[in-house]
Amino acid sequence: ALPESIPTVAGALQRAGFRTGAFVSAPVLARRTGLARGFDTYDDRIPRTRGGAAHWEERAGPDTVTAALAWLAMQGEAPAFLFVHLFEPHRPYAPPALFAAQHPGDPYQGEVAAADAAVGQLLEGLSALNRGGRALVAVVGDHGEGLGDHGEPTHGVCLFETTMRVPLVLWGPGFGIAGGTVERAPVSV
Repeated sequence: ALPESIPTVAGALQRAGFRTGAFVSAPVLARRTGLARGFDTYDDRIPRTRGGAAHWEERAGPDTVTAALAWLAMQGEAPAFLFVHLFEPHRPYAPPALFAAQHPGDPYQGEVAAADAAVGQLLEGLSALNRGGRALVAVVGDHGEGLGDHGEPTHGVCLFETTMRVPLVLWGPGFGIAGGTVERAPVSV
């Protein structure tokens, strides 16, 4: 669990008067990890839909986004910090039928497309709530997937670029971020 001594962005923003909400899609970010600290709302309710290891239980991205946008709508004009965690794509890869059909034989890419659609749903929701022009959105991956490279089917064992290089995409129309800007040098937070 995250030690109490480590400050969080949510805690700092909460102290600054922001409403803080987090909506997670898998038990890997459940409240027991300590990540709920600083959030007024921490929605880690993951439906139990499969037998076997709880690690693979997940809430579908569109369901997580819907819950997050409903919370944001209730905040009115108050400044808000919203954290939305999507679990697609993670093994076992089982994309929704639409995305499976778009990527036949490649369920990993089907789940990537499903995650992309969920991010689109979130951005559309921000615009519908008249928050799009005032929002700074960061989209970041937590890890890549080996997909068989170096003998690693997923992630967590090898430290090759396939699992360590992740995207960091910033979107913020009101923040002077020029569209299409690409920074090729490694960055960190």
